[in-house]
Amino acid sequence: MAKLQMLSFEDDDIIAQRIKKASNYCDVAHLYVATYGICQVILQELSPIDLDGNGRLTICANVEKQNVTPGYRNWKGTFNVSTYDLDHDTSRRLYEFKKFDNEFVEDVAKIVLDVLTEIDGINGGKNHLAQRRGEIMHNLCDCGFEKKILLERYSKLSRDRKHRALVYNCFGQKIGDALKVEIVSTATGEVVASKWDDGLPRCAYSRKSAINKTAWDGDTFRVTIGRPKPFDEITVMLPQCIEA
Repeated sequence: MAKLQMLSFEDDDIIAQRIKKASNYCDVAHLYVATYGICQVILQELSPIDLDGNGRLTICANVEKQNVTPGYRNWKGTFNVSTYDLDHDTSRRLYEFKKFDNEFVEDVAKIVLDVLTEIDGINGGKNHLAQRRGEIMHNLCDCGFEKKILLERYSKLSRDRKHRALVYNCFGQKIGDALKVEIVSTATGEVVASKWDDGLPRCAYSRKSAINKTAWDGDTFRVTIGRPKPFDEITVMLPQCIEA
């Protein structure tokens, strides 16, 4: 059975088109982008999880779309994905938020956990999400709905062993699924330089899997991203006042 690897929302097509035009096509995936990082935090909290044998679950908003029956659909054998259509009231509430504050984050998390719990129950309840729901929500609130995971494979010590470059995969509403590099002094543990991905929030599938290689080049640490050839790079230089 496949583990759940991708969890996201899908905009109501009619509402999405209206928002695109009103924003001069600057906001092209309103609900998807606003919820992407929250979904990834929840997924990281639960991983690894086999929900229903599919690797992807899409939660669909339905405000003005017609003839949609709310609920769960498993497309295994056809597309090997699952979908869950939200009811009109829940969908409308998501679009009524004017800012993506803590209330929005918690509301989205509750909706996602409701959906996951229902799907788990339909499929036998093997993940015990109904029983664990309170604990999961507590953990999410405790971490501020943000995750910062060290990628040890890509973190490297400088040649002179004075600094270590730490590569993190970070998740959250404001950053999506993003990478961050911190350079720390091995003598003191102090962070002497750091840099985020460009273009936050990052809302593409698995930023970690896009890393090509990481390496020190003198006083500079580079994270090369993109396959088969690099498309972008995170470059972090040691401050000039630091003796490398």
